[in-house]
Amino acid sequence: MSYLKVIVVTLILLSSGCLGQGSDDLEFLGIEYRDPPEAPNFVLFDQNGDVFELSDHAGKVIVAAFVYTSCPDICLIISSNLDYVQKNLGDRSEDVVIISITIDPARDTISHLSEWTENRGYEWFHLTGPVSELQEIYRSWNVIIDNEHIAASQPPEEKLNRLVVLYPDNSSLIMDQSGFGKTGSEFISESMEEYNVTNDIGDGPDATGRIGEWSTDGNWTWILHHWDSDNESWIESGNSSSSISLSGNTHLAWIASNANLSMSPPGEDCDGSGWIMGTGNSAHCMCDEGFERPDSDWLSCIPEGESQGEGGSTTNPHEDSLGEYEVGHSTTTFIVGKEMRKRVAYSGIFWDAGDFLQDVITLTDE
Repeated sequence: MSYLKVIVVTLILLSSGCLGQGSDDLEFLGIEYRDPPEAPNFVLFDQNGDVFELSDHAGKVIVAAFVYTSCPDICLIISSNLDYVQKNLGDRSEDVVIISITIDPARDTISHLSEWTENRGYEWFHLTGPVSELQEIYRSWNVIIDNEHIAASQPPEEKLNRLVVLYPDNSSLIMDQSGFGKTGSEFISESMEEYNVTNDIGDGPDATGRIGEWSTDGNWTWILHHWDSDNESWIESGNSSSSISLSGNTHLAWIASNANLSMSPPGEDCDGSGWIMGTGNSAHCMCDEGFERPDSDWLSCIPEGESQGEGGSTTNPHEDSLGEYEVGHSTTTFIVGKEMRKRVAYSGIFWDAGDFLQDVITLTDE
């Protein structure tokens, strides 16, 4: 397993001029901003796939941390401190918003954050989104992450999401496009436009309208499905496409209600153990670590050793972007006041959660 050193430096002196005693009325235990700078607004997705916009929480005290879930030490300590703060706010809990912003979007997908927070009982917002948007947030918040880490955290460009259409006559169409961070409706619209498929499909889970030459006529509807990787089958989504946020492993299908579901193409190839590179005749699986392509099928991935010959690929395509990290970084956790300005900063990890909680309370009572 390869290890990448990650260096995170937060330049909190920028834009604020310097830090020091800034208020004659309030006393803080952390580092106080003399001239509190604005906390830049942003829009990301939380662990439930819901849109989170920072400005929606103006009027509350906001705690903002930049962490990632696969960090073996530093980030876990910060998350533990945040958990302590949240559980000890008492009747002030409604006046405080806690957010954790990922610095590792390749791993920290919506589905992963949902499972991770549920397993740990963390109930505050854990945010992720497209790499380009996150990079802009890092810059605007003066959080500097080295380019090596940013590049390593990006999902492979060749890894695509899939949109399948199964028509009433059981013929089908497969559209593979990059959809990471998009809503389901955006992904569907852009995929059909790219593949030159005319449509006026609705947005609900049971939609009426037309895809290609097929229009609903009262006897059948289009039913939105998502791919269940564990069971390798299409499942009715029950949600509108606009409420779905795509992670790297999200695949969707519009399936005619009168079609034979067993005739639909799979949502992912490579037996769920890799990803497709290329399209058409050049398409082939890049298999995950421990898997390889059999000689006779370039669109499958099987456990290493089950294949004869040298036709399989034993290289993990995620090795660079999803390898474990040896972490040596310094980060900063911000406390933002009700007026959406950075008021206090705690640098590194060796800070007292009780002191941090007291500064949060001081600002809620301001």
